[in-house]
Amino acid sequence: MELERSLQRILLIEDNPNDRLLIARELRREFPDIQIQKALDWTEINQAFADDTFDFVITDYELNWTTGLDVLRAVKDHDSNRPIIMFTNSGTQEIAVEAMKAGLDDYVIKSPKHFVRLPQAVRTVWGNSQIRRKASKLEFRLQFLLNELKVGVFRTTLDGQLLEASEGLLRLLNLHSLSEAQTFFQENLMLNAIERTRQTQWQREVSLDDSGKLLWLQISETLVQLNGKTVIDGLVSNITEQKQTAAAVRSLNQTLEQRVKERTIRLEMLNRELEIFAFSVSHDLRTPIRQIDGFATLLKQQLQSITVDETVVHYLQQINELTARSGKMIDDLLQFSRTGRVEMQYTTVNMERLVQEAKRQVETQLAGRNIRWQIASLPTVRGDRNLLRQVWQNLIENAVKYTRFREQAEIAIGSGVNEGETIFFVRDNGIGFDKDEAQRLFGVFQRLANAQVFEGTGIGLANVQRVIYRHGGRLWAEGKLNVGATFYFSLPSISNF
Repeated sequence: MELERSLQRILLIEDNPNDRLLIARELRREFPDIQIQKALDWTEINQAFADDTFDFVITDYELNWTTGLDVLRAVKDHDSNRPIIMFTNSGTQEIAVEAMKAGLDDYVIKSPKHFVRLPQAVRTVWGNSQIRRKASKLEFRLQFLLNELKVGVFRTTLDGQLLEASEGLLRLLNLHSLSEAQTFFQENLMLNAIERTRQTQWQREVSLDDSGKLLWLQISETLVQLNGKTVIDGLVSNITEQKQTAAAVRSLNQTLEQRVKERTIRLEMLNRELEIFAFSVSHDLRTPIRQIDGFATLLKQQLQSITVDETVVHYLQQINELTARSGKMIDDLLQFSRTGRVEMQYTTVNMERLVQEAKRQVETQLAGRNIRWQIASLPTVRGDRNLLRQVWQNLIENAVKYTRFREQAEIAIGSGVNEGETIFFVRDNGIGFDKDEAQRLFGVFQRLANAQVFEGTGIGLANVQRVIYRHGGRLWAEGKLNVGATFYFSLPSISNF
């Protein structure tokens, strides 16, 4: 905020040396640091104008070489905002009125008792001039901002008679006079009484055809009281560019949405084709592999009765094991394919019951194992019960499998709530995994280096991921090598269905 400038220099135009001394004495009583510059003829006045080193003018009316009116006009010609006081004992009321009309700021009668009034008059006039100066700067700044913002300003009566219109409004509407603006306002921008609400402020948008180009205006109006009457003050801004940008963004979004839909359809078609292909290949491979396994078994039985060559028997045993493993991989791949194609049957699912079912099924194969189970109470969810059973079955079987070498296996199952979703986890103290390999966990046939000694085909976690994704959830894992692993999956909360 700009500080108020103090009065520093006064130009004193006075012929009488005694009066000059009295005036200076009285002024310095009020303004101790004031600088007083005297001017005794037009040459010194013009020099003062040229130097422009004064803030204020005090002049007598009756001078030996001119009058105070001429001095007043010269000062106002030099700077219309420069404050000036006429201090005289020879003027008349008519002269005072004429001087005030010409811009005089105050008229003080010169008499012995009035010398003391002069400093107060100077202070008052200086204060008023500072207020006018600030107001002028604010008006200039406001006009500058309005011009930069390309905003038009108007004032109308309630029945639409245009009282004022800024130059910005005329430029905005390509008009040249207030009368043109009046006609334009009546024809295009006037708001009738029915449309106007009882609110004191409102905003509206108007579209106009400007020589074949669409012009969008935003009009903000406010009811104000002016001299006892209610009028409308308004601002008009050109929002055509904003409208065009918004339309372009909408068009772009529509185009993007259409492209996303098209690509989604293509991806879905490709996925279906890929699944059908995988299903067909897997299905077709099952029979020959089983036949190979059967013939190898028969051949081993025949050879065992006629030869004692253990190498031959070992090779046939290897063929049996490899065909069995290939058959298991094909079965898992078929299951993976079915998981992606099966129609979802949504119902309310008791997750705690699913966990107990999976646990009982696993426990039938745990002879000699020492496992400490920690199963927390689990919430119900909305989902496909059969598919979610596969999720728990795979995760619990993994936890049991990878803790096989722990003397005391620890398996914990629990849940939590996040924003809009329920999170479940299965934690174990098994072999764990390197965090850099976490992204490989859920790929088809992906098996980590430290898991090669364990049975499995590398499809179980991929199957879990497919089920969770089909439910709109997330799947992730955290682990540390030789310490353990935690598998998380989330499902949308029931309230989001």
